Amino acid sequence: MRKRCRNVVNDSREALHALATLMPQVTAYRSLQEMLEIVRRKLGAALAWISVDDESGSPQVVSTGEIACHSFEVTHFLASTLLARHARAWRVICWKEKVGETLFVPLHPGYSQLQSGVLCKIVSHDGACSGYFFLGFTERLNTLSLIKPVAVIVVDKLKDYFAEIIARERMAREMQRVVTQYKILFERAPVLMNSFDKGNRCVLWNAECQKVFGWTMAEINSHPDPLMLFYPDEEVRRRMRASFSDAPLNDMSEWHPLRRDGTPLTVLWSNILLPDRSVLSIGLDITERKKAEQQLAFKATTDDLTGCLNRSTILQELKQRQEAGRPFCVLMFDLDYFKQINDEWGHQVGDAALVHFCDRLRELSPPHAALGRVGGEEFLLLAQGDSKTAVVLCETLRASLLARPLLVGDNALVLSFSSGVVVGRGQRDSSALLMRADKALYDAKRAGRGKTVISGDYL
Repeated sequence: MRKRCRNVVNDSREALHALATLMPQVTAYRSLQEMLEIVRRKLGAALAWISVDDESGSPQVVSTGEIACHSFEVTHFLASTLLARHARAWRVICWKEKVGETLFVPLHPGYSQLQSGVLCKIVSHDGACSGYFFLGFTERLNTLSLIKPVAVIVVDKLKDYFAEIIARERMAREMQRVVTQYKILFERAPVLMNSFDKGNRCVLWNAECQKVFGWTMAEINSHPDPLMLFYPDEEVRRRMRASFSDAPLNDMSEWHPLRRDGTPLTVLWSNILLPDRSVLSIGLDITERKKAEQQLAFKATTDDLTGCLNRSTILQELKQRQEAGRPFCVLMFDLDYFKQINDEWGHQVGDAALVHFCDRLRELSPPHAALGRVGGEEFLLLAQGDSKTAVVLCETLRASLLARPLLVGDNALVLSFSSGVVVGRGQRDSSALLMRADKALYDAKRAGRGKTVISGDYL
């Protein structure tokens, strides 16, 4: 190989002979890997690689030869080389010796083995750089003036083939991606699959569709507009028809068709418009998964006993309302003598008291208010309005608790509470706002309980 390298690269006649024998073997029906291997062998190189950008802008690197070369090494080599040559226009760069020290780290075998090299731009017909082609040799090249035109000739002759091969391989990868996507889709149960022809007649309706939706294909085809069975709303049907695509979609869309009994489902659909204008729909019923997700989200943000927001969620809501910059009221409530209720009546009655209090408060709260439990018997209400509105709410709540006491057997337990009110404005610190509300609540309790205090004033 070394003798052949010297003969080919350092002798013009041998180089021309190598090029003449190389060209008939150039065909776009070969893979890029095969093409590079032919070029490498014909020119006696120890390493050959090509780097081109794919559709995402990431470099695609194909390498062949006696010396292993990975894409990250190519990327680093190109970055350092292009940075050094940034201010100068170039077509070909040659290294007479020690190119391995530029391409590899010291522990890599190629660091000392690779001597000479040539890097050539692959320039497209519009003059833009579409990639880079590299040949590396284990022998030191004596005649750089020979290897430069050889590299240019190779790239000029092969760039169209490279482009065609790369395009074909990209298409193959894309098709493989689509096949893989739908293979996974079909392998996961349940899979919904149906098809409607251009006359809106159902021609495919698998067993899973019948199981999930409750309609047979004959029943669907007896309806003048089958889509209306699943989407009674005309605007929703219009959007569904607009979703039909003539190519497989990267992402599936979420829709909410109705079952035969009117129950709404949550289904992921990919609607494909086929060449004959029929529509192939492939989908997954994720209704139960959505319900489980909603239940998990509810449990993560809600107090199990009272149904109020939990501490972390109500404090996050407070922060968001502060950042919004609009004035709102912060009301902090504490049930009076709650320990005595637990001691006298038991913890079950204590729990019932908390639920009863929250139910009455929710009934009276204004629209868009947020109620959260911040402690054992402490609650936080965030609502629009001023301090007068907050006081009216507190007095109305006291009247409601008096009129509708908690019934414990034959006994009526009238609940009492203390409350502190603060009006939040602008970008003020939410923790400072809580401290003011807490202090107002403490002042209400110290004043004898059953009172509402606004920023330290008794009402």
